[in-house]
Amino acid sequence: MKTFLKFILLALIFSGCNQNAKQKIENPSKKDTLTKTEIAAPAVESKKEKNQIEDLDQLFAIDIVDPKSENVFKKYGIEFTGNCYACDLAILSLTEKQFKMTNVCNDKVTKTYEIIEFSGSDNLIQFKTKQNNFVLTKIDKAPVYELKITGDTTELKDLRISKFYTTSKMLDKFEEHDCGDFQG
Repeated sequence: MKTFLKFILLALIFSGCNQNAKQKIENPSKKDTLTKTEIAAPAVESKKEKNQIEDLDQLFAIDIVDPKSENVFKKYGIEFTGNCYACDLAILSLTEKQFKMTNVCNDKVTKTYEIIEFSGSDNLIQFKTKQNNFVLTKIDKAPVYELKITGDTTELKDLRISKFYTTSKMLDKFEEHDCGDFQG
């Protein structure tokens, strides 16, 4: 009888040790797998969004110069009136948290808005401030963005918003008027 009880006691101890060992081995791998999956997916999204936002750190106004042209760099050109004559155009700057407009001729004339809602995809960026809703639609790979605004569209002195914008990297590829040739 003593031998039988010792055998049962050893079996219980042995089976208890095996279960703990299995749990110790299985639990870390489950946690690692879950942790790696949870961390990896958002990291990829944040890199994509970060690159997209970095491209929008400065957007410059362009205008349609030759609507019939197939070449995007000839169809659109740097906006002449706001750069040379009125000097009232706004350069746009966008981050996930704020939207800033700066006068093209005087960087001390600015207006900054806090973004309360932001969403973006490859060709469409939407953001909201307390006053307005903004939609930047990429209408050409160059890139050319069309800006639509809804809400309070009170015009700001010396911060006129254009309909079309491009990034600072691509600005010099578009048709440009020489302001020195302007006789106004």
